[in-house]
Amino acid sequence: MYSEFEGQQKDERILYIVTPHGLATIFAITRILVLALLFWVVTFNILPAIGIITFVVSFMLAAGGIWWNTEVYKKSKTYLTDRRVYRTQLVSPFFQAKRALFWTEALKAKGYAPNIIWRLLKIGTVEVQPHLDEHEGVRITDVYFFEDLANYIDKILYLVKNSPDDIATIRPFVPKPAGSRT
Repeated sequence: MYSEFEGQQKDERILYIVTPHGLATIFAITRILVLALLFWVVTFNILPAIGIITFVVSFMLAAGGIWWNTEVYKKSKTYLTDRRVYRTQLVSPFFQAKRALFWTEALKAKGYAPNIIWRLLKIGTVEVQPHLDEHEGVRITDVYFFEDLANYIDKILYLVKNSPDDIATIRPFVPKPAGSRT
């Protein structure tokens, strides 16, 4: 159903690929554009003699911010497999951060929205917490149907702990409203 990813183990089955919601990209780009415009207005009012320079700097900030946010949101992915959760995130133009947490090491999953608007849009954050060190968990942001995904991960954790042979029968996650999933 899904393609392979770098570091995938032999016979490891991908259950779902989590990508950031498109609205998160739009909000990040909008924030950059507002900040670049604010920078231009403030610097132009303080130093009107170098107006063209402040415009060029503001334009470069906006263009760089749009490029960077587009790359970050396009290349950030989280793979839920039958063995682990594997997250890749762009941290610089040259490096990606990778984090894996095997289901046997995970304690629970929780989903929450950062504000009421995201909750109404069903976009939030899912955290998979490990048994021992709470700072070694995997945090997945801008997830559509975040509560359903957290419940799905809890189901995987239950199967891994109580009947590990049944993990092979688990179906992939379908990001649709309840009752519409097939």
